Amino acid sequence: MKRLFLFIVLLASVAFSAEAQEYRYAKRGYFRSVRIGVITAFSNENVGCSVDLVNGYAFNKWFMMGGGIGVQYTIFNIDSDDNSGQTNVKVPIYLHLRANVLDRKVTPYFSLNLGGGFCKGYLPDLGPDANRAEVNGSYEFYYVEPLAGVAVRFGGGKMLELGLSFCADFGRGISGGPKFGVGFTW
Repeated sequence: MKRLFLFIVLLASVAFSAEAQEYRYAKRGYFRSVRIGVITAFSNENVGCSVDLVNGYAFNKWFMMGGGIGVQYTIFNIDSDDNSGQTNVKVPIYLHLRANVLDRKVTPYFSLNLGGGFCKGYLPDLGPDANRAEVNGSYEFYYVEPLAGVAVRFGGGKMLELGLSFCADFGRGISGGPKFGVGFTW
């Protein structure tokens, strides 16, 4: 057991102390990413916006892993007279996994965000498994967001990203919807 612990510590120190290795369009090492997005819920009457921050480690030109936190602000029933203008705020905290497909200036990528979070504000009636609509409710949830997109790489590991994802939370029924995002990684 002691040898296993020493091996893991040695492996981690080598992996994290190594200098950033430059690939053709990528950089190994620490990365930061910020992404803004527009969310449409299951109905066209709901719209939202989001900001996500991710910090992590690029293991090579193909795989990145990190931790992220986001803020999603949603306005409900824009075109309806019932509860028009009600809002809520969701804060997901998640593990971010990302795979780049090509070592080219323009590359498709896939990512997956898995975690949990909390929501505060207006909670719509989501069906028979959820409570009735609440104007000032709160709940905790599990969070899943698969994403596919295209990244334009610049020197030094910088990237401009366009992506389409489906953010979903499971806590008070299932809620979420498609999200279009623009991000920058450095």
